[in-house]
Amino acid sequence: MKPLQAIALAAILAAGTGAWAADAPAKPMKMDEPMHGEMKKQSMKKGDVKKAAKKKERELKPMIEKETAGSAKK
Repeated sequence: MKPLQAIALAAILAAGTGAWAADAPAKPMKMDEPMHGEMKKQSMKKGDVKKAAKKKERELKPMIEKETAGSAKK
């Protein structure tokens, strides 16, 4: 096998295994578990972060839609 063919085969196999690993189902996150990391607040839970993100998205949604509608007119 030529070196170029070997490299191409290795790249194809690596890409295939990476895509297969990404499709693997992950365990659902337990929302009542405490957060870990440096940016957490005391007694903060994982579900609190998700709730805050959804709330922020609801607040910003009208503004984002307005901006996208304005840019589509140009």
